[in-house]
Amino acid sequence: KDKRLTALACGKAQLGLGHSYSRAKVKFNVNRVDNMIIQCSAIGDQLDKEINTNVMRLKEWYGYHFPELVKLVPDNLMYAKVVMLIKNRKAMSEDIADKLE
Repeated sequence: KDKRLTALACGKAQLGLGHSYSRAKVKFNVNRVDNMIIQCSAIGDQLDKEINTNVMRLKEWYGYHFPELVKLVPDNLMYAKVVMLIKNRKAMSEDIADKLE
């Protein structure tokens, strides 16, 4: 039997090769997008870590000045806002409660 490529077999081989090449290119591009998503996720995790570290520092440092505030305001964002509003506990005015709401 003759094992040479016929024109029909050659056309099928070229079509298959073209499809394989295209799939490989598409997979490569998809992986680039996946890498971006993975990097975004890593950046999000890194930001969470930095925020938690800074909140812990804020609570530690401001805790020397006003230790009861940690128990009064457990939410991290609200804690930071209250610290910005109160600033110096000894100079705190009576209308601070209105500003907190």
